[in-house]
Amino acid sequence: MPDLFLDKTLLFDAGWLTVSAATSRDDVLLRIAEAERRAEAALEQLAQTLTQGIAAAERDRRIDALLALETRGIPASRTAADGAVERVMMEVGFRKRDLMPRFHELAEHCRAIHRRALAMARDARWALMLERAAADPGGPSSPIQGTGTRYVKSDRYDARAARSLPPDDRVRADRFLKRLGEDPVPPELELSALEGTALWAMKAGNGNRFILRRGELRGVACFFVEDVGPYPDHEGGRRGVLAR
Repeated sequence: MPDLFLDKTLLFDAGWLTVSAATSRDDVLLRIAEAERRAEAALEQLAQTLTQGIAAAERDRRIDALLALETRGIPASRTAADGAVERVMMEVGFRKRDLMPRFHELAEHCRAIHRRALAMARDARWALMLERAAADPGGPSSPIQGTGTRYVKSDRYDARAARSLPPDDRVRADRFLKRLGEDPVPPELELSALEGTALWAMKAGNGNRFILRRGELRGVACFFVEDVGPYPDHEGGRRGVLAR
């Protein structure tokens, strides 16, 4: 994935909305419509990029790139869009007050596009994390934990967690993981099998989720903890299947 994908994937460009107080009302409306069209086209291009297949050797780099896009690139684009719309609204809207509702519509349209882009990036990243856990499962790197549901961390887990989560979230995740060993498993952990896979998921705190698989170690049935990463709600209140 080229560097362009990491920090230059703008879903809104301030240049699309170059207008002045002297611009006619009809031309302002045309520029707003054009800005919305271009933003939709940019979102479609992002969707096409995310559906392109990659080699297994590139999987880790793609996951890292998607996380960077989700946490830095798209939020930066959203901030730029908000600032551009506000600037033009201040320069033009207050002189053509009948256009103010249209500027508000544009601002909300841009926010909706960025929410959709965040959800796309998250879902693409999570799908690759599931592929990685299934295709490259780890072995045990810790003693069997828990008195009820048993679990071990895989030897892949620590490196993957360090790449996906900041230190505070990793500490929080470990606290959630310890509760997996309770008997019975607390329902608030939402431990459940992932449909269509041999993998499981559960909460890891702060919008993060664990990826686990069932296995056996020294004759003991247990979960192997393979990965952890963000799975936040980017859909304006409509929570994704893993976040429910």
